[in-house]
Amino acid sequence: MKQLFVLILSALLASSAFAKGKSQIVFGVNMDYAMPLVKLKDDNGSSLLIGGILKDLGEALAKEMDLDLKWYLVPKRRVAPSLSSGKIDILCHLSEVWQPAIKNDVWWSNKLYRSSNVLVYLREQPVTSLKEIYGEHVGVVLNFIYTSLEDSFESGALKREDGPNNISNIKKLLKGRINYIVMSNLEYAYYNNLYPPLRSVDLTLDEVITKCAVSKKSKIKIEDVNKAIAKITRNGTLSKILSSYYFKNLE
Repeated sequence: MKQLFVLILSALLASSAFAKGKSQIVFGVNMDYAMPLVKLKDDNGSSLLIGGILKDLGEALAKEMDLDLKWYLVPKRRVAPSLSSGKIDILCHLSEVWQPAIKNDVWWSNKLYRSSNVLVYLREQPVTSLKEIYGEHVGVVLNFIYTSLEDSFESGALKREDGPNNISNIKKLLKGRINYIVMSNLEYAYYNNLYPPLRSVDLTLDEVITKCAVSKKSKIKIEDVNKAIAKITRNGTLSKILSSYYFKNLE
């Protein structure tokens, strides 16, 4: 009888554990990004995440932490409040420089990879400094901040020309409407594969170390996130993710 009771109790405990399942991580994604970071498709009026570096990264981190993954798409303007309020647990490809308002309101992970903006153009002769292109229109993405260029834009030394995204700016460049555009080194690696005529120079514009931000209201521990980042860095998963989008420099 006692043995039967033990068997029944064990079965009930196992059933309860199965019913509860894994803990969940709500992974925020800035939906204003485009490829190679984010690929979305319309799903009956809603946006559905179907690809990109951030999707692959989120899946890799959730796997290492043994957590069920729930995506939460958030526009850029809602990134800070979504993290501060705990609506999302984590958002990656972020930096204290990009989100100074919540610098002390979240836990910052260890390094993911270096990000810097590069100057992109078509001409054969390389550019060695910004002064060489003073007076030119420079294509950038609307509502994005380019700290290293702000003084030049405000003084009129460079003329800011906003576009909705990088593809729009690349098309302007290829059609000769502008001679220079700015994008991240990660984005350039991806688009240069699609548009081989593109050239770039890294003038260390807006260089940052990208990280993940974890809400202080989340049950997810920053130590576990850092362990997962270390694991996917050490075993080559992060490198494999980035290289699949033609980005090879993790430094």
